[in-house]
Parts: sequence; C-alpha cells; structure tokens
Amino acid sequence: MTAGSHIAFRPSFHRSWPDDARSLVSRAIDRHGGWDLWSRLRGITIELVSLRGFLPWLKGHGRTFELARCLTTFPKEGRTAWGDPGASPTVIYDRGDMRVPATGGESLQHRRTFRGLRKLRRWSALDAHYFFGYAFASYAAVPFSLPGLIYQGPAHGTWRGEHWHGVRVRYPAGAEVHSPTQRYLFDASGLIRRNDYVADVVGSWAVGAHIWDDYVTVAGLPLPSRRTVFRRFGRWAVPFPVVLDATFAGLAVDLSG
Repeated sequence: MTAGSHIAFRPSFHRSWPDDARSLVSRAIDRHGGWDLWSRLRGITIELVSLRGFLPWLKGHGRTFELARCLTTFPKEGRTAWGDPGASPTVIYDRGDMRVPATGGESLQHRRTFRGLRKLRRWSALDAHYFFGYAFASYAAVPFSLPGLIYQGPAHGTWRGEHWHGVRVRYPAGAEVHSPTQRYLFDASGLIRRNDYVADVVGSWAVGAHIWDDYVTVAGLPLPSRRTVFRRFGRWAVPFPVVLDATFAGLAVDLSG
C-alpha cells in the first residue's frame, strides 16, 4: 500500500489467524454491532468536550493550534471532516491528504512533513487536524478492520484490576495509522478497552497505552466517550503522567437503510 491508502475491510480472516484468535475477534465484532451494522455504517459524529495531557500541551494546544469542536469520521473511506454537522467542513482529512475548503489550501500526503527532526515541531492547526483525523478514522474502523490484518500473536494486559485479552496485528505498509504494529485488548464482553501503539508522527518516545472508557451505545454501536493515553513500558501502562485525556459528547451514528 502507498502513503494515503487505507485498510480494506472483509469479513473473512487473513490466513495468518489461528482459530482461537478468530473467535476472540469475532466476539468483539458481534459486541460492536456485528457485520450487519458495519455494512450500514456511514459515519460517526463526535463533539470534543475537553482535551488535556502532556502531548496536547507539548504540541501547542491553545497556543499554536485549536481543534474544531466537532468531527465526523467515515472509517470505510479513511476520511474525517471537521466542522458542525450539516455545515460545510472547515478541514478535511482524506486518506492522508489535508484540505481546507474555504481557502483551497491542501497538503498532500501530510505525513511526509513529519520526517526526521520535523517531528519535534509544535503543531499547526493543519498538523493537529491531520493527527486526530487519521486517528479517529482508524479507531472507528476496529474491530471490523482486524480480520484483514496480519496476525502476529496474542496480547494480554491488566489495568486497574481487570484482565484483558486480545491480539497483536500488523498493518500494511503505508496504512494511515499510528504505527504498523499494534495491540488491541478486549474485556470479557468483547468491548475494545485498550490499544497499544507508538505514535510515529510524534516520535519513538510516544509509546502509548490508549484506554477506551465510558462507553455509550448509539444505534447499536458502542462508542467510548473518554479516551486516555498513558505512557507504556513494554506491555505495562504507567498511570502518570497522562499523555492525553479527551472526553466527548454528542455522539451520533449515521447508518444507511
């Protein structure tokens, strides 16, 4: 896959998946509404309530950039549009490209601008909307995207007394995600509760354990209304400092039919 590409979705599993891992992910897919819901899913709208933590502070939140409060992500298309629902979007992330419709401005394959020491810069508004745009498109795609990825082994983790089990997977080259290798952990019901990755556009130090919390169910699709990222050492998450803490409201799901 080339830069700007996104993940193909299919209900059949890649041949690398053993039976027990297929069962685990199939249960997660059912818990997240099943293939029927996914086939009808168009987009997910989220309103940002708060954004805190070391990473937003480091990158200039409130100084060099502000985030639009509302986004609608279209995970099958690899696209996120920022702006009030029903209004023209102010910023668009589209399979790796960034566009500002009002001015005609664009940055094609924006990830290329983070190469080398340029990762150290404070973010512009375009940088921040790129980061959160691709991130939300990829978050909204799991667990449905997992069968098409390469299975690399089981995953386990404990968080605040809960024991979660999951999978380690590898994304294709050029996928617009945080890092090629990631881990997804599920609770006993099949909900995604944790996603481990390295945020490559930030730097090799950005080793995160991303906790998905405070789920609400909208049109049959469970969605986390809080996302918290902690520093990770191996598979161990460290509660402090908080790398990122975001809360959301106004969650809405657009389904066809």
